[in-house]
Formats: sequence, C-alpha cells, structure tokens
Amino acid sequence: MTDGFDAGSAPGARAELTGSELWDRTQRAGQQVTAAYERMIAAPSERARIAVAPEFLRRVRQLLTLRLVAVAGDRRRAFPPTVPPSGSDGVAALWAEVFWAARARSPDDDSGVLEATDASIRGLLALQPSNLTDPSTVQAWWERLALVEETFGGLEMEAQVTVEGLQAAVEYEQQTRRETY
Repeated sequence: MTDGFDAGSAPGARAELTGSELWDRTQRAGQQVTAAYERMIAAPSERARIAVAPEFLRRVRQLLTLRLVAVAGDRRRAFPPTVPPSGSDGVAALWAEVFWAARARSPDDDSGVLEATDASIRGLLALQPSNLTDPSTVQAWWERLALVEETFGGLEMEAQVTVEGLQAAVEYEQQTRRETY
C-alpha cells in the first residue's frame, strides 16, 4: 500500500495537495507509523526487529515530510517570509526552512525546543535498521518522534492563530467600511 508519494516524487507535489488531502494523508501516515512501531516492539528478536526496521524508518520519514509540508505551508501563509521557501519536499530542506523562520521570529527564545527538535529530526533521519535492535531504543526514538510532533503542533498552532487574527482584522475592516457607506 502506498500513499502515492515516494522519495522520487516530483518536487513540490506534496505542496500542491489541498489542505484536506494533506490532512488525510498525514493521518494515514501517522497510522502507518504507529502500526510499524507496534510491529517493531512486538518483534520477538533483534533479527526480527532489523527485518521490520526499514519499513518503520520509511514510514517515519514519510510522516515527517507530510507534517513539514503542512507546517511550512501554514507558516508561509501566516508570517512574512524571513527565509526563502524550501526548494524541495525533503525533510531536511523543509525543516531548515521552518527552523530558521521560527528562529527569526523569536531570536531570544532560549527554551531549546527548536534545537531539541532539530537534534531529534537529524537523529531520526540518520537511523539505520541496525540501530533499532533493542526495544528500549525503539521506544526512545518513538518518544522523540512524539516530541517532534508536539513541536510541529505548536508551530502550526502559532501560524493558525496568526492567520485567524489576520482574517478577523480584514473582516472587521470590511464590516466597518460597509457601515460607513
């Protein structure tokens, strides 16, 4: 089963999805990651975990890409561009855009959330099946993926609140104009 996007998909193809299509694919990708994680944890041996690890890693990368397409798109609509848009649908390129744009908006943020997310994404992208032989290691990476998702959710929420505020301001201005005529 495939969602229609492979590593070789045309650049920008994911960005051309409608919001609901992207949401549907992201939900499906999340379910597929969860199923692959459950197979990893349930695997009875190191050898069995190594055998299912490529699917898990592929699903993780697919989910990260879809989530970043959504996050980057939301942030492009909400905030004036501070960095050029990513020229690819790759996780690293999309994350670099989101990271530096978020950093530019909050240069004094010393929470370390973006840096921790950066380290987790880099680690997830560097994982090899042989790194996932121990169930506790698999679980630790699963927890790091959950933290990445929390960061994405926060970045999306910030963008959505900004877009809604901008829309409300436009609607208020239009309403005020109608009342004065």
